[in-house]
Amino acid sequence: MSRLTGQSLVHGYGDQLVVHGVDIDIRQGEWVGIIGPNGSGKSTVLRMLARLLKPRGGAAMLDGEDLAALPPKSAARRIAMLAQAQEAGLELTVRELVRKGRHPHLKWYQDGSAEEHESIVDWAIAAASLQELQHRPLPALSGGERQRAWLAMAIAQTPSVLLLDEPATYLDIAHQLELMELVQQLNREQGLTVVTVLHDLNQAARYCDRLVAVKDGRVAAQGSPSELFTHAFFSDVFGVEGSIRSEEGVPSFQARRATPRRLAATAGAARAASAESGFQPNEPKTGEMTNV
Repeated sequence: MSRLTGQSLVHGYGDQLVVHGVDIDIRQGEWVGIIGPNGSGKSTVLRMLARLLKPRGGAAMLDGEDLAALPPKSAARRIAMLAQAQEAGLELTVRELVRKGRHPHLKWYQDGSAEEHESIVDWAIAAASLQELQHRPLPALSGGERQRAWLAMAIAQTPSVLLLDEPATYLDIAHQLELMELVQQLNREQGLTVVTVLHDLNQAARYCDRLVAVKDGRVAAQGSPSELFTHAFFSDVFGVEGSIRSEEGVPSFQARRATPRRLAATAGAARAASAESGFQPNEPKTGEMTNV
């Protein structure tokens, strides 16, 4: 069953389109990574799926319902979004911020202090390893600590779908691992559906069930990490060549930039070698706008 879908999504800024009819389908309990070059439209697609941007064309659907038609509180009870950059200067403690995650579940006369809500706040704070920081004001935290606090607020919403835009941007290696494994635990043990925009391709391969590659505002390829990690894929989508390895069934890629002449030759050879794997990049239709 599809949990979240984007149907022919189109968006742009001014007269320039940046997303051109993207179709994306996320199944219940799946973790999907959206990857692609800078400026390819990844975050714009995610923001349309999060109901933060209204599509110029097409629709984002949650459990068969048009997200744009859902009341804000109803949508917030089912879907949560953690953006790459958060609002700065909020004079709240960590606990006060996390408690805001309960607002979609409150009646107009409730303030979120009821025992059932406080127990969920406690769980979210513990899950993000913030117990010792819960009474500290947000401006006193490091960038990584703040990101964990915002993630705790998102999971305190107890959503069925969690959308993450580069969630590990401000985190050191240890906290990146901690955050991604927390999301993995929620995905595996509680069936949380997760969609994540990621620049780290090896991290995407390690954690995601399926990858959707976006280039020039279109879906260029999609499949499991093992299906996508081919030389043809990296040369066509990212313009790089390198070495591909696999450990315990998880592929990884070490890139090196090629000269244009060598890249053209490598891309042709890689496409021929990958024909049997079934990888076929989507080609833009004649006459369609392709610049981002």
